Order: sequence, then structure tokens, then C-alpha cells
Amino acid sequence: MISLSIYLIFYSVLHSVLADDVLMKRYYYRWWYRFFYVLLSTVLLIPAWIIYLRLPDYYVFNPPLFLKILLYLIDILVLFFGYYASKSYDNNFFLGIEQIRYFFKYGVKEVKPEEKFIKSGALKYVRHPYYFAGIMLLWLRPLYYKDLVVNIIFTIYFILGAINEERKLTRKFGEEYLRYKKEVPMIIPFLKRRKD
Repeated sequence: MISLSIYLIFYSVLHSVLADDVLMKRYYYRWWYRFFYVLLSTVLLIPAWIIYLRLPDYYVFNPPLFLKILLYLIDILVLFFGYYASKSYDNNFFLGIEQIRYFFKYGVKEVKPEEKFIKSGALKYVRHPYYFAGIMLLWLRPLYYKDLVVNIIFTIYFILGAINEERKLTRKFGEEYLRYKKEVPMIIPFLKRRKD
């Protein structure tokens, strides 16, 4: 479990550093960078998966069949919500495909995302719908002890990632984003802030 914890913490820190536009400003908008980032992030999950599979399977939460079915039905709803959320984003840009296309079609070496503030679709219910979906999929299932390590680290990572995103979006959109933060919950949909 210690090796998995250490690796996942290493992964999370590296992933955060590489995703930070201030720390990586020299490369962040280069045509190849986003695709490299996504590819590296995916490849670096393979050792974590191998370590995870080698750990013993001892249930910490193994609910009865009816509850498992309920949890899996909720997971299906969460996946649909994640798909719905994907409609609010430019996923080709998110994956780096658009930047590569711009480079090969137009010779553009640096590509910045379009500066538009979106608060429609899933973003009118929660500011970070992918993090919400990720956290729900991590926790709403039968769990082994080794899952606790993965789930705790990635839940913390998602929350810190959301905070980092908030910093970027506040810097980019200013007062408009601050108003949006007051209206829409960060990670848990429909959780309204109390009025002061």
C-alpha cells in the first residue's frame, strides 16, 4: 500500500505541476504540449494500475446485492452526467487534438483557448462536473482496502485541482467568475451556499 500511495502522490504532484499555466508558461500553449500532457498523464497511470493489481483484495465495503445494484445504477447516472458535462467543453482542445490540427493545417506554433466564460449545461449545476463525476465513481461501489488509498488520494487531488482551476478562472474572468462562484456549488451539484 505504501508503494501505491507514494506513486499516486508523485503522479498527482507531477500532473498538477504540468497542468499549471504559470509554472509551465514556457511550454503551456505550444501546439504539442497539451497532447503530450494528456498522453504522459495516461501512460503514467499504467504503473499505478500494475501496483494496484498486485495488492491483495480485502473488502472494506461489500454491500448486499440490492445495494450493489443501486450503486451501479447511480454510477450509470453519473456517467450520463459526465457525458452531459462533456458537451460544455471543447474536448478536442482539452485533449490537445485541436492544437495539433492548427499546427499542421496553419503552421500555428502556439494556440490559446478561446476566452469565453461558459456556465451553461452541467456548469449551471456544478463548477467542476468532471471532478464531481470522478469522485462519485471512485466511492459509489464495493471497495477493497487498497481502493481506500486510491480514493482518498484522488479525492484530495480532485479537490485541490478544483481549487487550482478556480484560481486560474478567477484570474482569467475576474468579477464574472466570482459571481458565478456565489451562485453555483464547486463540486457537489445542487448544494447551495447559505446566504449571509
